Amino acid sequence: MHALLLLCAISVLDHTVRSAPAPSPRSTTAHGLIRGMWVWNSVSILQSPTQMNDLIVGATAANITDLYFYMAPSSYATFTNQLQTFISQASRARLRVWGLDGARTYLADAQGPRLFYQGINNLIAYNSHSSPSQRFYGFQADIEPQDSHADSQNLTAFHNSIPDSQLSTTAKSGVWQNTASQDREQLMRNWLSIHESARNMLHAASLRFGAAMPFWTSTYYGEEIRVSYPDNTSPRQCVMKYMMHYVDEYVIMSYNTDPVNAAGRVETQAAYASTLPVGSMPNVFAAVEVTTGVGIYISYGDTPGKASKQVVAADMRNITAALTKYPAFAGVGLHMWQAWQALPA
Repeated sequence: MHALLLLCAISVLDHTVRSAPAPSPRSTTAHGLIRGMWVWNSVSILQSPTQMNDLIVGATAANITDLYFYMAPSSYATFTNQLQTFISQASRARLRVWGLDGARTYLADAQGPRLFYQGINNLIAYNSHSSPSQRFYGFQADIEPQDSHADSQNLTAFHNSIPDSQLSTTAKSGVWQNTASQDREQLMRNWLSIHESARNMLHAASLRFGAAMPFWTSTYYGEEIRVSYPDNTSPRQCVMKYMMHYVDEYVIMSYNTDPVNAAGRVETQAAYASTLPVGSMPNVFAAVEVTTGVGIYISYGDTPGKASKQVVAADMRNITAALTKYPAFAGVGLHMWQAWQALPA
């Protein structure tokens, strides 16, 4: 699912800013795994004690450990009291709550990341005025450069469906930069820069940073999406290998209703992350989709014989079994609460 829609100091916006110390490594479940769930209908939940309770009860029943709770940049101030009530209740149920935001328009070829950074600053300000049991645990970004809705918004700098080797290097072939190849190169650099800056902001506040990530960065039409970051003097490599250094949680949207395929979409990333030193190794996750209208074989909600909580839970166990050999693997995420709530048992 694609994302919905205090200015930062200039030094924070600069991707060359020095990294703040990372928060302490997070605890896991008794089985050593984490299970996150995306929650997009946050406004209606915050306005309804019944919906708050339903979410907490339903998440607990599904063995969820972490809630990725969508927050528009202005919502931290608008819903301060409701957030404090909700997060307190979630904390008592041993659920960790993350802020969540992202949009294709946060990239530099559109509106840029100002509002995205503002939201992070607002989360940090909210936490500073809340008791420990009322605070967000971290923040997750969901900024997808290939967003399928982007083309209709004339945001075509990624050049969907074209592998790196086939991007034009002819002058004036670009829609944002001079060439199509430069379009993607600069978009990938901006994508990385935004995540690096967000990581620095959150770590400075002792908060964790995660990101929802596409599965195909190393297999885009048979090729890696490669980039030199931060500039041409840097090694050219898969964008995923750079991104791993800027997140604490790398949550892969590996959506496929065949658990073998879903696990396969995580193997390259989990294997690479597992080669990194323990202090800089991110948690890597798979994820399943249950929302209807997404597509057969992509979503459990659309796939005959798969649309039940029991089947989803069994396949999540199979995905887990296939990936636990990788030290960086940390669990399976579930997209999303409203769809899960409606899914038959």
